[in-house]
Amino acid sequence: MPDTAAVTLSGGAVVTSTRREEVSSRIRRALLTGELRPGQRIKEVHLAEALGVSRPTLRESLQQLIHEGSLVQVPYKGVHVAQPTAEELRDVSEVRMPLETMAALRLARDPHGPAMRGVREALDVHLAAIDSGDDLQAHVTHLALHQAIWDFAESPTLRKIWPLVGTQVQIALTLDQAVRHDPERDAVLHRRLVQVIEEGDEATIVAEVEEHIRRSVDEVLRRLT
Repeated sequence: MPDTAAVTLSGGAVVTSTRREEVSSRIRRALLTGELRPGQRIKEVHLAEALGVSRPTLRESLQQLIHEGSLVQVPYKGVHVAQPTAEELRDVSEVRMPLETMAALRLARDPHGPAMRGVREALDVHLAAIDSGDDLQAHVTHLALHQAIWDFAESPTLRKIWPLVGTQVQIALTLDQAVRHDPERDAVLHRRLVQVIEEGDEATIVAEVEEHIRRSVDEVLRRLT
């Protein structure tokens, strides 16, 4: 594949009323499938032609994805697919582990309460997306499940921190999906994570959250090196 992005992004011209979101979804799917690679430059004219949209509409979508962290604006070099270093990926996991553990332990205090039911519903939505075979929806619901763990922990601090951490988590999950496509294993791991939280054993929760996060990062790094 050339260094500049000249992808087809199957589906033809965008004709829906929500053009920006449709374009963003097509680009997200290309990121998940590896059609757009980490570090690759986004060539606006190619993408606009492939999607059948104006360049201003495309730029709106690119700005949305830059805000999400999937793309980065490089001074004097244009827009590129985010390419976090190994050190950055490990750093995000080290920051994330104690915070997500804190959220899980808070949820475990009331395993049958409304907060835990909310997490269980997020898991069910994620599992349904996996079963559907829609990789993009599975990715979206994967991130939403982890956000639900933070949100339903009912910690104002965690809710404030999530937008910053969540952007980095999204990048890590996108890389994970692109280099290791194993939906069946994904379903097993997330069922177990939620089950461990529901069972409420503190030591097991701490170990499971750490293993869940560290395993994902280690596998991405192994495949990228």
